[in-house]
Amino acid sequence: MRIVLSGEGTRGDLQPLIELGARLGAVGHDALVCGPPDFAAQAEASGVAFHALGINFRDFVVERAEIINSSAAGMIRESIKHLREQLGKRVADLVALTRDADLIVAGGAEMAASSAAERNGIAYRYVAYCPALFPSSEHAPAFVPWQRLPGWGNRLAWPLVMTPITAAVRRVLAPARRSVGLPPARDVLRLFFGERPLLAAESVLARPPADGSMHLEQVPALHPLAGDALPAKLASFLEAGPAPVYFGFGSMPDANAAATTRTILDAVGTLGCRAVIGSGWAKLGDGALPEGVMAIGAVSHPELFARCAAIVHHGGAGTTTNAARSGVPQVLVPHIADQFYWARRVNLLGLGPPALRKRQFRADRLVAALGAMLDNEVVAERAREIGERLRNEARSIDPVAALLESKG
Repeated sequence: MRIVLSGEGTRGDLQPLIELGARLGAVGHDALVCGPPDFAAQAEASGVAFHALGINFRDFVVERAEIINSSAAGMIRESIKHLREQLGKRVADLVALTRDADLIVAGGAEMAASSAAERNGIAYRYVAYCPALFPSSEHAPAFVPWQRLPGWGNRLAWPLVMTPITAAVRRVLAPARRSVGLPPARDVLRLFFGERPLLAAESVLARPPADGSMHLEQVPALHPLAGDALPAKLASFLEAGPAPVYFGFGSMPDANAAATTRTILDAVGTLGCRAVIGSGWAKLGDGALPEGVMAIGAVSHPELFARCAAIVHHGGAGTTTNAARSGVPQVLVPHIADQFYWARRVNLLGLGPPALRKRQFRADRLVAALGAMLDNEVVAERAREIGERLRNEARSIDPVAALLESKG
């Protein structure tokens, strides 16, 4: 089969599609991944064919660091503006790229692939990384920070939040669809998610909502259980002393990365622990660092996290999954989107304390949160138990088979 996988967004949005493309290629399918140009090297390293679409998403995010850190509404406005500028060309490009495809798979913030599939009469599947994308009384919309609402509050939140957003997206989408001979979309969410979306998340961490209006087929998260060997310098650092605490916010930008780095270093100094700082898109850990602290670039999370004492991160679906699989306690600092949902799940599962919002990220709060995790045998045992269950589930289900057996 010729399968086109198309994604928009950060590393957490594209990496699962690249991994899925590699797995499809390994069993004989012709897989092509489409996404922002800044993921071409990652696809090439995985042996996956790649076609660049749109702009470098990293540039888009970093240029809006202050908005992302301060205002969900502002980020939504910027995203709609981005759609207005990019969506028409993206739909046209995907229509041309997929004329001879058998299946289109979308992920992340991809909003053009379903229209391309409709135009070309091709089977379509959307791969979701978080159940909070789907309306339910069990949770608020993914990007709403208030994930502790009662059921009635969640039911109210969905139409209040989503009605203006879907109306704005429908207005942007209409001319893009018209340009390829398609009528306006009536139900934007059903258009994007398709009739049978996949939920790529271990059931231990998250399940499809019981009262959801869409049927979700669940498969394990699309992240490998093992990765490339760690760089020699990092491996030597890990071997030279006690397990460090990892700090990293992945693809999240930071309008004041130096201040965030100082907060981390102050907390590390108070706790007396060693630390590894993932620089990420914010370039944390830049400059001179004290003994016992090391800044790193992108490395294999499965290989690193299992050798850490705790993981402090932003709460992206992939990072949360890899941290939980590693059997190590977590402290989440959600910035945007589904990170609020994952922060709530980590706390409910006993894998970490209540989340620290990015605006609450101060050394004293960080010390308190980490202090509750480090050397806590109850939390450590819970993390080990959950980690083993997650790894077993990830080994037991083939996401490629699930994708292809019910692709319509």
